[in-house]
Amino acid sequence: MDTSSLNSIFAYYSPYGLYGLNSTSSLSPLSATQRSQESSGISALSGSSRTTVSSLGKALSAVADLQTAAEKLTQPGSFSSLAVSSSTSGVVKGSAAEGTAQGAYTVKVDQLAQGQVLTSATQGSKYDTVGSGADTKVTFQFASGRSASVDIGGGDNTLKGMADAINRADIGVSASVVSSANGYQLKLSGESGAGNAFTVSASGDATLQGFFSSPPGGNGLLLTQQAQDAQGTVNGSAFTSGTNTATTSVEGLTLKLTATGTSTLSVGANPDQAKAVTDFVDAYNTVQNSLSSLGKEYTGFGLTSSFLRNGLANALTPGQDAGGDNARKLADIGISSNANGTLSVDNNKLKAAITSNPDGVAKLFTTTSEQGVANRVLAQVDSGGSLSVDNLLKTAAPSLASPSFSSDSLQSSLVGSLLSQQQSLLSQYGSLGSLTASLNSTGQLLSNLLGNSSGGLGGLGLLGGLNNPGLANSLFSR
Repeated sequence: MDTSSLNSIFAYYSPYGLYGLNSTSSLSPLSATQRSQESSGISALSGSSRTTVSSLGKALSAVADLQTAAEKLTQPGSFSSLAVSSSTSGVVKGSAAEGTAQGAYTVKVDQLAQGQVLTSATQGSKYDTVGSGADTKVTFQFASGRSASVDIGGGDNTLKGMADAINRADIGVSASVVSSANGYQLKLSGESGAGNAFTVSASGDATLQGFFSSPPGGNGLLLTQQAQDAQGTVNGSAFTSGTNTATTSVEGLTLKLTATGTSTLSVGANPDQAKAVTDFVDAYNTVQNSLSSLGKEYTGFGLTSSFLRNGLANALTPGQDAGGDNARKLADIGISSNANGTLSVDNNKLKAAITSNPDGVAKLFTTTSEQGVANRVLAQVDSGGSLSVDNLLKTAAPSLASPSFSSDSLQSSLVGSLLSQQQSLLSQYGSLGSLTASLNSTGQLLSNLLGNSSGGLGGLGLLGGLNNPGLANSLFSR
């Protein structure tokens, strides 16, 4: 308990000094002794409880890390033996398939791919009707030679209605209603690439025919962005792409374009090609060790811990369709089991397996039927699995339940009782303080009555007179 505020009260009311109470320190030894004697056993239990709860928290954190590591092994390209770095990643990044020639490539991006955009004449509201509502067919003709049409019925002849009708048709053109300072417009956006440029025409309602005229005429559609391909060069050899993901004359090299400019791509051996696997093994071992420690710290969780650890170990056995040549089980790629349930990695064997058979190693960890090692481990730690956060808490809580888990509330109750006793003692001393104050007031009254005496009892005070009886007697004897 913080007694600083009580100490200040004692200092303010000096009469407590008459009774040998200069501060709450006179009462503290009693409370401290009682607390020490009566809560020592509870404190021991509390330490055990906190240790167990802390270990459970570490286990939950380890499970989350294992989930992240397993998810990485299910991603495409996890075991690519080649890596591509870019001197200007804001312009272009790249990826290299197996067999891509290693070396440096100068990439110049002249333009990015983009889609065509048309905007309509302005309307006062997105819900204002356009035309009479007569059935109208809107036709889109694409540069690639493809065409598509959209029917606009009587309930669709507003900006909002026409946008919804075009989007429902799913023809490769998206429609939206945009606002401007002058009102609302229909915006038509095509897919990227010059081959997706389009013109629009309408037949049916005369007003809608003018509304959708393109190229623009009267109140027709206005071209606000031209469709174009991405263009550039790799070591001087030109490339063109309808999207900003471009293949090149370099076999296996794929570009991801983000801006115009120049960059150098370096294709070389992937120094971290085995890291995803070693990270997975480290995370797996941490979970096994955490569960083991939890079982040892609290014997009531021992059987549960063993069950969970065995379930996780069984997940390391892949399904029949997992793996490939020379990579049918973890031992084939340098991962072995230890007596304590953890795993060890032969890094040289692992790297050799990934280099010689990256597809087989990838398939050992993940398959379309989700029978790879990483898939099976994820089934244990994902939502619904025996090691998911929710299920681990539900499983662990009953096993860990004991009187020690209520020790904090028990100790709090004990301390509250002791402090109540202390406050009662302080209240008693407070009554004595009130008596002293009353006596001082009487002394002051006597001083005022005798203020004209030659010896001057004034200012002495009753307690002062009691402390100097000789002087008091001489004054009253006159």
